[in-house]
Amino acid sequence: MITEGSREFAGRDWDAVRANKDEYWGERIARLGALEAFRIAEELRAQALATIPSWPDDALRSEDLHAHVRLSSLFRRAGPTRRR
Repeated sequence: MITEGSREFAGRDWDAVRANKDEYWGERIARLGALEAFRIAEELRAQALATIPSWPDDALRSEDLHAHVRLSSLFRRAGPTRRR
């Protein structure tokens, strides 16, 4: 029984699962607004802290800052876009 359940789980259409989750959360946030998006993010942060209380450490914070600086630089180089 356990083996059968494991095979069923592993054999799922993971692309469809991902698409379904994206649709669900996208619709929920569109309906409930930015406050709902913040609430979800805060729950994920709390879950991460419960698992790894030292998260994020100084090294991860520094890495994150460098990634944001790089992305900001790329946006500046790309320049503004026009909406049609």
